Amino acid sequence: MHWTTSKLLALNQAERFLDQDWVAPSQFAELVKKMRHEIPPHLVTTYDQLKREHKEPMIGVCQEKCIGCNARLSPTALVRLSEEHEASNCEQCGRFIYLASVYP
Repeated sequence: MHWTTSKLLALNQAERFLDQDWVAPSQFAELVKKMRHEIPPHLVTTYDQLKREHKEPMIGVCQEKCIGCNARLSPTALVRLSEEHEASNCEQCGRFIYLASVYP
């Protein structure tokens, strides 16, 4: 997984904690701010846009399908995802995608 995808996933998790009523915002607000500065600005902009459009802007890929929209990824998208390019998007729903670990 490319480091930008890892950072986007971490940002998504931290922001999800911020959205919870039981978490004190001060615990994660600084962390979220720092993470946003570590990620390239064009990816943060895209992430914010996707977050407005989808409950989950980051979605896993399992068995060559986007878990969010259930679309099968093209061979080109799968190669791009496996070669760890900066960040990959689902060709159908546009969300950032990553290879999900699935355990039996």
